[in-house]
Amino acid sequence: MIGTDPPASWDDDRDAYVADFDAEGLPPSIAVAEALDVAREGSDRPLFDYVDPDALDALVTDSGPSMSVTFGVEEMRVTVHADGRVFVRPS
Repeated sequence: MIGTDPPASWDDDRDAYVADFDAEGLPPSIAVAEALDVAREGSDRPLFDYVDPDALDALVTDSGPSMSVTFGVEEMRVTVHADGRVFVRPS
């Protein structure tokens, strides 16, 4: 999300931090980085320490709408859906 909206918010129903992206504007890797920053209350380790941001963007945006990717980042589990949703949950 860009602008005054927070980059991610806690969703009690999904027990996760949730963020959205639009491949035409905000790429998946930026949405993931912002959601992780909120979920981990700031972090000094960049996303590329865990996953290649360019590869993540290509995989998610070049696939069909049913594609999802899940990977771990420290104590968090990140799931990125090609339909524009990002979920960050405690492991």
